[in-house]
Amino acid sequence: MTDMTGPDFEVTVQRSSGTAVVQVAGELDLASAPTLADMLRDLEPPCDRVILDLSRLTFIDSTGLRLAIAEHRRAELDGFDFVVAGATAPILRVLRVTGLDVALPMAPDVASALDGSDGAPDPRSAT
Repeated sequence: MTDMTGPDFEVTVQRSSGTAVVQVAGELDLASAPTLADMLRDLEPPCDRVILDLSRLTFIDSTGLRLAIAEHRRAELDGFDFVVAGATAPILRVLRVTGLDVALPMAPDVASALDGSDGAPDPRSAT
């Protein structure tokens, strides 16, 4: 497990069998995005799947959204799976308004992302 923290942001990575679960907590913004970007870059092979767990994220700005898009594109180019999991209602609202709720692979929680379940409720129904 790897852990990086800042004043209002924390990143924890747990790796198992080619899967990395990257949990972010706090605020993902201009100040904290470089920490997450560095952590994601350090996950280079042999990761087959990266799950970005947003269940403890309280805020995301355009910098964080841009980082999620870039990581998804990198996953497509480099041949690994990238899934956003566990987004809470306030984060889902931001994803919905920006259209990223349908552009990014999403799961309701880490367990669903791990088992490949597609039983996620439509994030656009979040209020």
